[in-house]
Amino acid sequence: MLTKYQKKILDAGTVRYERYQAEHKRYFGAPLDGRILDFGCGAGGFVLAALNAGHDGWGVEVDDEREKQFQYITQVNFPQWKDRFELYDGRLLSYPSNYFDGIYSWFVFEHVTDPQTSLREITRVLKPGGTLCIQAEDARNHWEGHALAPWPAYMPREFAGAYLEGLGKGDQSDFVTNYVVYTSAPALTEILGTLGMEIIYQTGPPDRTPIPGGLYVTTQDEARALGRKMKDSGLTDQRENLSVVARKKA
Repeated sequence: MLTKYQKKILDAGTVRYERYQAEHKRYFGAPLDGRILDFGCGAGGFVLAALNAGHDGWGVEVDDEREKQFQYITQVNFPQWKDRFELYDGRLLSYPSNYFDGIYSWFVFEHVTDPQTSLREITRVLKPGGTLCIQAEDARNHWEGHALAPWPAYMPREFAGAYLEGLGKGDQSDFVTNYVVYTSAPALTEILGTLGMEIIYQTGPPDRTPIPGGLYVTTQDEARALGRKMKDSGLTDQRENLSVVARKKA
């Protein structure tokens, strides 16, 4: 019997799985049929949705609390799939080369400190002709999706706490400072291209001008003052728009 929270995880995973399959059909002509890896799978909702749909789903995740959630869901409801989740240290994947037909990653790469290694490993474990779909938070977007706040592109992280204080969101400081990194669609596609991946699609630059004054923050006081200014700016949520679709060359 699923708890309300577990059902929420599974329902969200199903939504993501269906959206992924629709996107796969859009770019590759058909939904994925084969073995799939969710890179940064959270509590495994997407993996379980894929398995329930008859696909060979797997997931890796760095957060051991998410592993506990997955194990709690599967031990009661899906014991046959308890081995489909693996903790990942951010370095080498444990899977053999040329193993997956598709790999999916949903808002993970804004937390990846070594994207070169992660993308190298993703490319390695994809089969020739295998597909990759990445969505994440683009630093060029001038929006911080975790704090739900306007954000100067590439502002040094040492000023994040003071800036968030000025915005009245100081409680978000630790996470944004220590667990979010800057990335962009061009940064990821450059690495993938170097690894021999064929880029099928990448989002262009967001249609938003830079935040005035963001380039000139060099002290905590300046960051705090800019935060106060942006609190009253009326700048609203911008959809996080990093999307990269690629295929491993046969």
